[in-house]
Amino acid sequence: MPFWVGVLGLTLSLGITIPKTTLANPSSSEQTLTVAFLYNFLKFSEWPTQNTQNTQNTQNNILNLCVTDNTAFEAELNAIDGRIAQNKIVRINRIELGESLKECQLLFLPREEKPIRIREWLKNAKNTPTLTVSNMDNFLDIGGMIALIDDGTRLQFEINLTQVKSADLKLSAQLLQIARAIRGK
Repeated sequence: MPFWVGVLGLTLSLGITIPKTTLANPSSSEQTLTVAFLYNFLKFSEWPTQNTQNTQNTQNNILNLCVTDNTAFEAELNAIDGRIAQNKIVRINRIELGESLKECQLLFLPREEKPIRIREWLKNAKNTPTLTVSNMDNFLDIGGMIALIDDGTRLQFEINLTQVKSADLKLSAQLLQIARAIRGK
């Protein structure tokens, strides 16, 4: 059975949504599945009230998924821009190193980013309620919160719950149940 069928079955059985682009193309790329996971992390995470009621989002109706300039998933990201998660509109924001993360609920750091830059991003995110996600090897070891793991047959994720809790974030039980591994239970 192709790996996308297994991922699709598992995610649908748990009520997790995959963008339409994944369903329309059975040979979905890792990029499309990565964006599907990011969207679902937005759906199944909880931020402190002040992080979703910031100055630019005065109506409290936007969830910002921030990506670096090295994120090459343009079409896949556009597929979820404007979609609804937790009764909020998902917005994709490209940001540069050094910019404030206070508007970001989720920050995706692609493995194409240099490791030293990923460490800098994590340092900048340290005291913010921003969920950090990457597909970089050893991401949890350097302080990341969710690592996407491609084992060659399917895309899975691991969670560093200690880092998640230190940022005052909460992940749903559904998300924790399907994680491949959880550190800091």
